[in-house]
Amino acid sequence: MTDPTIVLGLDLGDRHIGVAIGNLITKTATPLSDFLADRFLVTKILELAQQYNFEKIIIGQPLTALGQLGEQAHKVADIVANLRRSLPMEIILEDERFTTQSATKYLAENPHIKASIDGASAKLILEGWLARQ
Repeated sequence: MTDPTIVLGLDLGDRHIGVAIGNLITKTATPLSDFLADRFLVTKILELAQQYNFEKIIIGQPLTALGQLGEQAHKVADIVANLRRSLPMEIILEDERFTTQSATKYLAENPHIKASIDGASAKLILEGWLARQ
C-alpha cells in the first residue's frame, strides 16, 4: 500500500542519479545512495517503492539559465517517457536550475551530512517541489 505523504526525488545525470526521499507533511527530504545511470533504473525505482511506498516521483528538469530546454533536458525527457511507460507512479518534472551549485554550497556548509553532490541535488529539487505543496 502506498503512502501519499512520501515522495521520491531524482536528479538524472549521465553517469549517476541522485536520489532523495521526502515527506509532504514535514516538507523535508533526505538524500539516499546514488544509482549508476544504467538500464536498471526502473528496477531500482521499484525496489525503492517497495521499501518507501511512495506514489509520486519528482524528477529534476535541467533547463538552461533562460528557462529553455537544452540538450540535457531532451535526454531527461527521453528517460522520463520510458519511466512513465514502465512505472505506475505519477512523475512530475521540477525545474532544477542551479541545484548543483546550491548542493555544493549546502554540503560545504553542512560537513556532517554524508551525501554526494547528486544526492544533495535530488534533495534540493525535491524540497523545492515540497515547499510549494
